[in-house]
Amino acid sequence: MSKKSQTTGLPKANKPAPKAAGQPSAPSARQPRLLRETQTKAERDAQIQRILVLVTGAVLGITAIILIAALVFDQLIIPNQAVARVNGETITVSEFERRVRMERFFISSQINAAINQYRAFGFDDATINQQLFSQPPFSTYINELNIPDQLGNRVINTMVDDEVVRQELAQRGITVDQDAVQKQINRFFGYDPEAGLFTPTPTVTPTTSPTPFVSPTPSPTPTETPIPTATPTSEATPTQAPTEFPTATPTNTPDATQRADDFNRNRTDYYSTLRSNASVSDADINAYFETLAMREALRDAITADLPRTTPFVNVRHILVGSEEEANQALAALNAGESFAALAAAISTDESNKDRGGDLGWAPPSNYVEEFAAAVTDAEIGAIIGPIQTEFGWHIIQVRGREDREM
Repeated sequence: MSKKSQTTGLPKANKPAPKAAGQPSAPSARQPRLLRETQTKAERDAQIQRILVLVTGAVLGITAIILIAALVFDQLIIPNQAVARVNGETITVSEFERRVRMERFFISSQINAAINQYRAFGFDDATINQQLFSQPPFSTYINELNIPDQLGNRVINTMVDDEVVRQELAQRGITVDQDAVQKQINRFFGYDPEAGLFTPTPTVTPTTSPTPFVSPTPSPTPTETPIPTATPTSEATPTQAPTEFPTATPTNTPDATQRADDFNRNRTDYYSTLRSNASVSDADINAYFETLAMREALRDAITADLPRTTPFVNVRHILVGSEEEANQALAALNAGESFAALAAAISTDESNKDRGGDLGWAPPSNYVEEFAAAVTDAEIGAIIGPIQTEFGWHIIQVRGREDREM
């Protein structure tokens, strides 16, 4: 007996139609996926090559980005960073580095010049090193070259001071023109455009001194000085005169054009060397001289109401140990004795007795109080004394007096 088909309350699914004989069956959904086709070795190598190219390109791209970022940071960001700020004004890293390189060049040049000068005097290298390492400012320069922080601290302090000066000038309404900058450049190279144009000025000082060597009795001195006019001296003068005068003329009388040409050549050579050694421009070099001009302008403004000159005196003296010796020396001078000969014979001041007691030009303030008071009030040419100081007893003659710029 046949079984009843089981029924549910759900609709019956449609049964698939019976397949016709000979009709191919549809592929089952659960049929396994076909295996990937096998690649050839050439195709695999090409694929690996493409991956390597992509990876290499990515690495190079990242490296390029890093290098560009580092270059931008090093060339644009760091140079514009602030080393110091002065009332809102920034001193940048690039300005600081250029100034350090210039200062390093300046002090190296001064050290080399000192070495050449010592060698010209016959010093050996050991002695030169000893002198340089123990004698300021060269000892300081050498330390700055060997200790970068020391040079850097000095430079940054100087640059801060320069900015303070610049701001102070701006507040005072003072400007520094190109002529003031050029004056500093001329001074640096030892060039005076007006040198030699005013020939009478060197003869001003001798006019006061030759007349009053021995003021009370001028007659004995002329009688002793003509002794060199004897025949031996007259024979010596023709041999010396032709040799000295022609050699002195070319060296001491360069005209203004020649001196200007020498100055321009020296400046051009120096600027060229400084540019190549310190990697700076002409604008950087001129800016340095501008700071010197600004400092001088501010100094002049601050000291405008102060005296700009101070008196200088040209003095010679004879120093002895007692008042009695001083009076004897004074009597001998009044009797016509040569001041220079007497100073060489009896003065106890070893520093100048061989120069006839000549102390040269100096402000009275350089001397002790009693000596300064005597030379300040003394009549030019008069022999005064005895003057007592802590050093002994002085016989003094003031040979000239003038005001000089401080």
